[in-house]
Amino acid sequence: MVSIAVIGGEGSGRSSLASRLGKKGNTSDITMYDFAKGDQILTIIDPSGYPVSPKPLTTALGMSEIVLLCIPPAGMDAAAGECVIAVDQLGLKYGIVVQTMSDRSNPYELEENANNIRSFLQGMTARDWDIIPVSTTTFEGMEQLKEAINELDREITVHNLKMADKSPRVVVDHSFNVKGIGSVILGRVIQGTVHKHDKLTIYPINQVIEIRNIQMQDVDKESAGPGSRVGLSLKGVQAKDVDRGNIISSDETTAKDIELECIVSKFSSGLAVGSTLHMYVNLQSTPVKITGITIDGQDVGEARAGNTCKVSLSIGEEVSFCSGDMFLLTDLNQPKQRFIAGCKYNI
Repeated sequence: MVSIAVIGGEGSGRSSLASRLGKKGNTSDITMYDFAKGDQILTIIDPSGYPVSPKPLTTALGMSEIVLLCIPPAGMDAAAGECVIAVDQLGLKYGIVVQTMSDRSNPYELEENANNIRSFLQGMTARDWDIIPVSTTTFEGMEQLKEAINELDREITVHNLKMADKSPRVVVDHSFNVKGIGSVILGRVIQGTVHKHDKLTIYPINQVIEIRNIQMQDVDKESAGPGSRVGLSLKGVQAKDVDRGNIISSDETTAKDIELECIVSKFSSGLAVGSTLHMYVNLQSTPVKITGITIDGQDVGEARAGNTCKVSLSIGEEVSFCSGDMFLLTDLNQPKQRFIAGCKYNI
């Protein structure tokens, strides 16, 4: 079982590719697709509201373990570049670059495009990703892409086994009521193992709940480990009180003021004390104000592109997180590159 974000700009072919990988499901600012055959279960997320808003992109990335970066025959554009920067700032390791609509290009054009992509990715977390030409019309390259996904899935499975004994964390992406059952949430187990009848807490609303039932692909389960996409029937909370980004856990930090270790994007205009930005973490999003910046132990008024710094933030509303979680700081007023800094919370 693995979740896949299919990203890129408008006209990148991402939606066509997602529809070839799975059956269309829920649609909001993201569109979900599902594929299940034997032991292979894929959840595919298309950030359909992007690039109008960066939130669908951060949501898709936050829900996924594998990224498919879609680049059309015209090559990299501003939206593709912004996607690469978001992936880099979040430190996402597993991904594939897909040269979409490959039937519209000749081999020379594909190779030239691939070289341009490799050049842009130098120094980024995506620098070693495979580049695979794919056509959703002729299906050329689809089998190679699926095999590459399977190979990454095997690597992720090994990683997830190491996370199974940690404290459980489930990030919620949907919540609703089901007649005769009650409150149900959909989400992904990002670490640890949840069991039927576990008593945990929903953060940041600080509501104690009990897991009545666990389902995966509409099949009842006694437990679910890291990487599992689950439906949880909950006792002790109403669905209307649960939002996307809430975390079901035994222990989270919840705060309205926070200090983060940040790397300012070399493609940004930097950070400044007093400025208002937007922050994304674990599907949560909220406005923030920079109240302080420290570089090499010295308080400063700004951090320039490429700087490493500590940033103090006053947050618009309570958010929940744990040590090691990754944050994105964004400037929604920027016309193209909105991701300003990738940050980490360390105790």
